[in-house]
Amino acid sequence: MNLPIEVIEAVNEARCVLFVGSRFSGEAIEAEGGTYPDNRDLAKDLGWTRPKQLMGTRQRQGIITPSVTEGAKRFEAGKGREGLLSRLGEHLATDGVEPTAAHEVALRRFPLIVTTNYDDLLERAATKMGGKARVMRRGDPFPAEVDLAERVIYKLRGGFDQPESLVATVADYQGLAHDAESKKSIRKMLRKKVVFFVGYKPDEEEFELLWNDLTECYGGELPRCHLSVAQGRINDYLWQKWVWRGLLMFTADPDECMEELEKRIDQPPEGEDGVG
Repeated sequence: MNLPIEVIEAVNEARCVLFVGSRFSGEAIEAEGGTYPDNRDLAKDLGWTRPKQLMGTRQRQGIITPSVTEGAKRFEAGKGREGLLSRLGEHLATDGVEPTAAHEVALRRFPLIVTTNYDDLLERAATKMGGKARVMRRGDPFPAEVDLAERVIYKLRGGFDQPESLVATVADYQGLAHDAESKKSIRKMLRKKVVFFVGYKPDEEEFELLWNDLTECYGGELPRCHLSVAQGRINDYLWQKWVWRGLLMFTADPDECMEELEKRIDQPPEGEDGVG
């Protein structure tokens, strides 16, 4: 695995921000015999259908991205908000699922973790490790700086524990848009920190929406970022699409990536477990 030196150095200096995607949760569920849907399957289950005019070569190149937000919009229109939350819970909830080693490494090594997951695996990992983390959600002021003694989990799409905070449709994103102060904090974070995405795939809407969200806050193309691509190869189209935008990619699932990171970085001071 070609773990970037820039990421290793930034973690050692506590200036790396970790973005946690759905594959973190997927690995935890699958480790216990469950099934975690990819974005494509989830979008289709919610009601997304492929535009007929975009079949053929464009589809094969991966240009058509199944839209979970569009599927969620359609499902909500037919079954209501409670019905949508119930269906998402059926697929994505992690009740009875234990956090993985990757969650623990994340809590131990990153002062600020930003996640697009709805579950509480990161929070439970902190408790399991004998500490705690401050949980914030989209709509809360974004913390540009986090003290080393504190761990912050910022849930960009809310969570099942607070249904009113859950972001599933485009209307939800618009209803919980970042305010001016949060945008300023996100810009500062993107300028000063090394951004490391783990648990995402670059051909899924989850990552595209996240990237666009950050780009809007930054006011232009993002500084160089790193992505550990989960479950699959990176085709030529995706290389060309993302590299010119400043995204450096390598292939590794969350557990594999976090295990290698733990081997490559300095150890914490004696007596510290990294979670306060």
